[in-house]
Amino acid sequence: MFRTMKCIMLGIAFVCLGALAPAGPAFSDSTDRVVFEVGADTPVVGSGAVRRVIVRVLVRPERRSEYVRAPLAVALVLDKSGSMASDGKMENAKRGALEALKMLDPDDVAAIVIYDDRASVLVKARPVGRGAEEPVFLRAVSRLRPGGMTALYDGVVAGARQLAPFVAEGYIPRIVLLSDGIANIGPSTTEELARLGRDLARREMTITTIGLGLDYHEDLMTALASESGGNAYFARTSRMLPEIFSRDMEDAVTLTARKVRFLLRGLDGARPVRIIGRSGRLSGNSLEVSIDNLYGTEKYALIELEIPEGEPGALLEAAEIVLEYTDPVSGEIVRQKAPLQISFTGEESEVEKNRRPEIVSQAAIARNAEIREEAVRLADEGKAREAAQMLGQRTKELRMLAPAAGAAAPAMEKESGYFEDLAESLLSTGSLSNTERKEVLNEAYMQKTQQAPVKKGSDDTGSKDQDEDGSEEEQADDEEEEDDQ
Repeated sequence: MFRTMKCIMLGIAFVCLGALAPAGPAFSDSTDRVVFEVGADTPVVGSGAVRRVIVRVLVRPERRSEYVRAPLAVALVLDKSGSMASDGKMENAKRGALEALKMLDPDDVAAIVIYDDRASVLVKARPVGRGAEEPVFLRAVSRLRPGGMTALYDGVVAGARQLAPFVAEGYIPRIVLLSDGIANIGPSTTEELARLGRDLARREMTITTIGLGLDYHEDLMTALASESGGNAYFARTSRMLPEIFSRDMEDAVTLTARKVRFLLRGLDGARPVRIIGRSGRLSGNSLEVSIDNLYGTEKYALIELEIPEGEPGALLEAAEIVLEYTDPVSGEIVRQKAPLQISFTGEESEVEKNRRPEIVSQAAIARNAEIREEAVRLADEGKAREAAQMLGQRTKELRMLAPAAGAAAPAMEKESGYFEDLAESLLSTGSLSNTERKEVLNEAYMQKTQQAPVKKGSDDTGSKDQDEDGSEEEQADDEEEEDDQ
């Protein structure tokens, strides 16, 4: 049965929005849970010519000291193949699983699934109880020993089966998949795993993927996360795992809205051209884009909109934007509408005066994600020099953009330096290293989806890696399993 809802505290800052004005947000509205804001990077444009603006459609949680959340059903799907025996991977995976359980409420539901040559259910989906201290979970995790191949697909399917009965009861299902290697048993192509992600998304399930080390298939793992609207992480070392598991559960417990999507319709001659960073569907004068899940921080989409000629002093209602999302507690579909208004001026100084640096910089970052992915594509095709030239050009563009980026100028400088270094690496080696490729694709995914990062330095902290034979919990190995495992 649907558990009794519990209020959780959120420390979400919210700045109240003023009246409608060309220089500020074009529109802002809020529901019980979500603040909805629409604005343009240049809400005042020059007259006498066709112009293009970047429209930001943003959602964030409403400011509240507490709110009721829906219960979670989480399946931790852990790789225990033979490659997990090295570099403390198995021990840190155990710590990560226990960190995830610590973040959940007693009445949330969790399952633990492992896979090697096949998938096995260590703990059937059940109330979390004391979480990491609950004997049934603690014993199951402590017994994990690496060995075998990598039946990744079967592991995800087994995790989904554990969660399926709870969806109809109002639980929010989430699969957290850890892998340090390439799937080599069962379906194993990127296309097959992407199809699995789409199928599970239709069944309300979100998949977080955690790629560990340098031997996992980053294209496959990213596609699986993307198609389900989930997070994707690259753990360079196993010491990052506890923080990654914790970071992902932090998202899970602050879920504010599900199936978030926007529909922008151009008006009075204005028309959407494309979406920047994210994928979307353009049809005639309308563009639709999905944000998927909204957690404890803002998310947004950036749309390039063509504005027709206008007379100085004129005001154009250039677009209508519809927000739709599902309330995770009630299951109700909520819809809100917002206009986008653009003013025309004959003075270029007015354009610059009203420019919004925050949106300018966000659009630049989203474009950087596209550049990253294109660089990988070119390098994969053996066109390292072309990739380097593209990155070099982007370096120059970012340095030109920095003065208009306001508080984001340091981030622009950092991005330009990164692209410059990557270009030099491509020119000197003629390809992307395994590490570079994984880092570039993961950073692109996180930029596009505004995925919250793992704390800086988490790969250098944490407990010292232990050998498998040195686990302090090994004495639990001979205890009998619980009946409900």
